[in-house]
Amino acid sequence: MPPMHMPPMHMPPMHMPPMAPMVMSFGAATSGVPFLFSSWKPATPAAFFFACALTMAAAAALEVALRALPHLERRLARGGRRLAHRNLLRAAHTVATTGLSYALMLLAMSFNVYIFAAVILGFGLGALFAGHLHEPPKTRPPRLAEMDSANPPTCEQLSVLRVSGMTCAACVVAVEVALRSVAGVTAAAVDLEAGSATVLSSSGGGGGLSAPPITQMLDAAR
Repeated sequence: MPPMHMPPMHMPPMHMPPMAPMVMSFGAATSGVPFLFSSWKPATPAAFFFACALTMAAAAALEVALRALPHLERRLARGGRRLAHRNLLRAAHTVATTGLSYALMLLAMSFNVYIFAAVILGFGLGALFAGHLHEPPKTRPPRLAEMDSANPPTCEQLSVLRVSGMTCAACVVAVEVALRSVAGVTAAAVDLEAGSATVLSSSGGGGGLSAPPITQMLDAAR
């Protein structure tokens, strides 16, 4: 086959419109600075600083809303509302906080020192007034009069008893079983060579171990 010759293709030159350079340094203009929309440019310094005050209030409101979220979840978890109603409130909170976050981010990216300061100070004011909302709820300790007198606080008592008449390991096991069966005894260990028993007991009312039941149990075990 004869070789194929393709005619040369001529591409017209492409003309790209010049791109505006991105400003990466802070400015201090107080008029003609757009707030989110190119059509909203405060013409006077008074209008500009009023817009900065609104920006600060929006940042403070966002900080309060984010810190109040755990309280909102606790209130919703208590019940009383349907699941659809609870999820609707959660969705409204998410939409409001997300939209406000992006708006404040765009305002901060205007690289105007006054707008940037308004955003930062707004978050600081929100934390100042609502910072405690992140703290866990405090529980009030019960008063002495509110404690149940029938169930006083228990304390443990360690006692060492002399045990005579033990001659073998079976005696040790029998004495330990007898001691552990006494009301109030939480642990017992018997030493055959020393002829003693170490008893750990709980004394709810402060009475501790009673000697007669212990003696009777040891006599029965031996």
